[in-house]
Amino acid sequence: MTVDTVGGLLRELRPQLVAGIDVLDFAAVERADSAALALVFSAMRQNHGKLTCSGLPASFATLADLYGVPDLLPA
Repeated sequence: MTVDTVGGLLRELRPQLVAGIDVLDFAAVERADSAALALVFSAMRQNHGKLTCSGLPASFATLADLYGVPDLLPA
């Protein structure tokens, strides 16, 4: 999940958010950059904050710490 893939992923995710999905599962994510954080925050905004994330890789937490937003991640 990188800057090269996040745009397409977000387009695929939007209809699911509209349908009421409330959990994003990151168990299959092997690589993530700061664009992955942007995807989560965009999804949270579209879902009015009613979203949780599961299976976040350790690198994701490291990125959140680096940007000072670990408390904003929906766990």
